Parts: sequence; C-alpha cells; structure tokens
Amino acid sequence: MSIRSCCAVLLLGVVLVPTAHSQTSGYDFRYHTYAESTALLEGLVRQYPGLARLYSIGKSATGVKEIWCIEIGNQATGAAEDKPATYFDGNQHASEVTGGETTLFLAHYLLTRYGSDPEVTRLVDTRVTYIVQRADPDGAEVYMTGRVDWDPGSVPGASDADGDGIKGEDGPEDIDGDGEILRIRSEDPDGGWKVYDGDPRIMVRREESDTGGPFYRVIDEGIDNDGDGEVNEDPPVTGFISNRNYPAFWASADGRFRGGGDYPLQEHNSRLLVDFILSKPHISQIESYHTTSGIHLRPYAARPDTDFPPQDLQDYSAILAKGTAITTYPVASVYNDFTTIQPGVSPDEQPGVRHGVFIDWSYVHQGLFSVTTELWTMEPFVNEMGWGDIPRDKPLFAVPGRYNRPDAQAAVLAWLDAHRGAAELSGQGFSDWKPFDHPTLGDVEIGGFTRYWLRNPPAGPFLQKVVEDQARFAVVQALTTPSVKIRDVTVQRDGNSDRWDVTVTVANEGYLDTSMEQARRANVAKPDQVTIEIPAAAATESPRTVEFPFMRGTRESSYVSLYRASWNLVGPEGTRVTIVLRSEKGGTDRRQLTIND
Repeated sequence: MSIRSCCAVLLLGVVLVPTAHSQTSGYDFRYHTYAESTALLEGLVRQYPGLARLYSIGKSATGVKEIWCIEIGNQATGAAEDKPATYFDGNQHASEVTGGETTLFLAHYLLTRYGSDPEVTRLVDTRVTYIVQRADPDGAEVYMTGRVDWDPGSVPGASDADGDGIKGEDGPEDIDGDGEILRIRSEDPDGGWKVYDGDPRIMVRREESDTGGPFYRVIDEGIDNDGDGEVNEDPPVTGFISNRNYPAFWASADGRFRGGGDYPLQEHNSRLLVDFILSKPHISQIESYHTTSGIHLRPYAARPDTDFPPQDLQDYSAILAKGTAITTYPVASVYNDFTTIQPGVSPDEQPGVRHGVFIDWSYVHQGLFSVTTELWTMEPFVNEMGWGDIPRDKPLFAVPGRYNRPDAQAAVLAWLDAHRGAAELSGQGFSDWKPFDHPTLGDVEIGGFTRYWLRNPPAGPFLQKVVEDQARFAVVQALTTPSVKIRDVTVQRDGNSDRWDVTVTVANEGYLDTSMEQARRANVAKPDQVTIEIPAAAATESPRTVEFPFMRGTRESSYVSLYRASWNLVGPEGTRVTIVLRSEKGGTDRRQLTIND
C-alpha cells in the first residue's frame, strides 16, 4: 500500500462503542496479570481438552515465570505436526501489554467460537495455531503492577549504575498512591526541560539558546530508595526482549551498526522463541503483536523493497489488504515507511535502521510469511482535533517523532479535554500536574500521560475494539496457509497381468504456495513429496517418492494447479497400498486403496 492510500484509510472518526460483530459476552476486556492470564489459559484447556493444550516453552529470563504457549487444533482430525500451522505472540516489548491481551483474547475467541463460527471451526479443524501469550511476562508484569517480583541483581543485563555494590535497587515507583508511575517535574534553573508553548502540561527539551525560564528537571516518579541522595539512579532491568537481538541483519557489513546485545540470540527469551519456532517446521506464518501506531508492518526492517522477491511482495499486499479491511490499519514496510531514511546513505549505514528484528529473521532466514502488527493509534484523535503544524504529507505513523512530538501530544490532550470523564476512558488519559512534597526533592509536581493511553488503550471498549478486530483478521490470515490434498487416485491394469499403473493427482488448495519465494532463495524450502507405500508382496521399479519443488497456491482463484505422480506396480489383485502426500508447510494427506479393476 502506498503512503497516499494509507492516508485515505486512516481518516476515520473515533469509535467509542464496540462494533456489532462482538459475540464475546462475559469476557473481561481489561489487562490481566501473569497469574490471571495463566488461570484463564488453564481454564480454556480444561473446558476444551480436545481442542487445546497448554505448555511452557521455557522459563523466562528471571526464572520466575513460564512463557506459556497454548496450542489450538482439533486433535480428532489429525496430529498437529501433520497440519499447516500459524504462530502468534504478544508482548515482546515489556510495556506493549496490549499484545499480551490480544493473544489471550485470540485463544478465547478461537475456542469459544468453535462449532458456531464456520471459519473459526474450519481453522481449528484443519490447521494448528500456536499462541505464545506473553513473550516477556516479567516485563509486562512490572508495567502493569509496578512491582518487581524477582531478584534485580540476578537477571541478565543487571548492572550497578551507582556503584554501591547493589544492582537495580533504586527504580521508578508510585509514590503518591494513585496507582500510576507518572513523571516528576521540579523547577531547576539548570534543568533540561521547559513547558511547551502550545500547552503548559507538556514538557519539551530546553534548547541551548533558551535563557528565559522557568526550567525544570523531569524524571520518572520515584524516591531515593538507597539513601544516596539520588532518585531512580539504579533502576532494575525490566525488559528482556529488545526485538533487536535476532540473527537477520544483526550488524552492518563493517560491524559499525548493530542490533541489541553482544551477539545474536544472547537474549534468553528471544532464543526461546526462535528455538520453539524451529521445533515446529510446519509453521508457515508468524504474527507478532506490538504497540503502537495502528499498522500492519512487513519486512524488511533493514533493507529496501528493491530487494524483495516479487511474488512474496504481491502476497503480502493481498493478504494484509484483508487485514486493513477488518482492522482499518494500513500496511507498510518497516524500512521504507516506518523508518526515517537519510537520502544517499546505503541501507547498511542508515542510522535509523532497526537491526536484528524478529520478522526479518523469520522471513529472511526461515522464509515464513511474517508480520508485526503495531496495535492502537492516536491518529483518529489527532484527526478529530486537527493536525495544525504536524506534517500532513505522511500518516502519523510515518511522521518522525510520532507521539513524542509536542504538537501531536497537544492534539491528543485537546481530545482528552473534550471527552473528560467519559466512561470509555476508564479513568485513563492524562493526569494533571499536582503538587507533592517529595522527601528528597522537596516541592515538586507529579503528572503526565497515564499507563493506558499513548502506548496501550484503556481497558473496556477501546481495548475490546482492538483485540476483537485482530482476532477476526487472525482467522483470515491463518486460513491463507498452504494446504495440500490428494485429489484423485486412478489404477489401471496392464492387460491380464499383475502389473498396475497407479496415478495420483494432488494439489495445494491453500492460498499461499507451499514455500515462499524467499524460502527458495535462501535454500531453506523443502520439496513437497508424494510417496507410495506398498507391502512386501508387491514391488515397483519406479522411485517410491516423487518430489515437487513447490506447489502453487490458489490465491482464491477458481483455478487449482494439479500435480501428478505415477508408479508401475507389480502385485496381486487386492494389494493394499497407501499414498502419502507430505508438505512441510502444507500438511500431510493420506489415502489407502485396494489394487483392483
């Protein structure tokens, strides 16, 4: 989708009421802690034992929590490994907790609608869905509760920032008891902040030429926990996936530009995700839920579209257009549309390029159809209030600075002012600056945007709209996997002898090819195979397995590409044989037959 068409999609009003498609009475559209999420997942598996399994893919980086995967598929219609599969995860970034709620609701959606929703039922019967509910459960827990429930000094990346011999003992916290960790501002002639002319509630960086004041010091809410006179100077590590530590494009050719960590897959949780996906070779699609911007992002993150395999690009455009029709989110390349690019600089040397990104690894290295959806967006609110001086030649997601821009924040604040007290906001939005007597800093003010607004929607209707729309598209998306079938088997006798010509016709009835063009380019695509299994009393001189480099998908056309294999078989009439069609990404199909006229 072009930037121009993105703009057309996004000029929408704000919807405060869930859409009519909602059939989720009884579901609590709020943010769930680790214990609550675990209980809900366990409850779903108890309620639907033939459709779901719950297991851990490993302990989190802290060793305190499990990283749960719920596997959804009708166990009565075949083994999971014989079916095409799609993988979903949420909350790779600690603060992007909407992702974890989207995956949690998706599990609920698929299981509770099974048997009543034809498309959900078809998905659960014919395919497997792997949902890693929270990829960083520890970071999400801190974001939601403000509590660190592990030893800060024992986790990867822990540091002693203040040199007192203790790691991570002095971080942000809620000191005024309002349930939020906001910002503290205090007047300081040497401070690096000032109020924004367009709205004094917004703080902006002081310019070197600014001399008039007043100026402020601005920090996260917190106190001096270790008695050294400093506030928040030694915070604990509270995020364990950077989404910059995956192997693809982790470093530029000369090593000057790098992703996260000292080497690829150094991050414990990231390695667990990679190991899990590699253990399930029938996965052909990846969807990772993040926040924020309201957009479906596709590869590449570190390369321009000029390098993109043409057929794959067409498939991305077509499938994600289905997503736009449901979610209203436009489609963009991470590199081309979501990154500030400096003209005349090579991709390897672009300072704003994201190295080591998850969907670059899963697409470029593994050849999987991979998407990151950035949930939730401020664009409708800015649209309603007016863009003012914000550049309008791009959608808001592509404007440098996005929600850190004071003019964008001012428009959002104007919208919140106009809707102050609305039940749909669930008390979230912006907390006006309030005086507070700080035990170390003295007279200060505490305020700022609340936990659930700029980055994550408030609980209730806003969250409901996001997760329901994503669940609807998830079903559509997962049903585009390849799906191979044996169409026909014919047997013809050679005269009156015990020689038989066996011919099988097979097809890929799914939307996508059985391997993406990138998978074939990277030499990771396995050929599809059709095999004849015969008893000891029969024989054939033909190769028992016939391979096809790949099988074309239908792309919803009425035309289906057919593939044939033939064997000359010697054996008595009544011989039982089995035809097995195997496709790594398209599943397995079998047919037994008796050789006769």
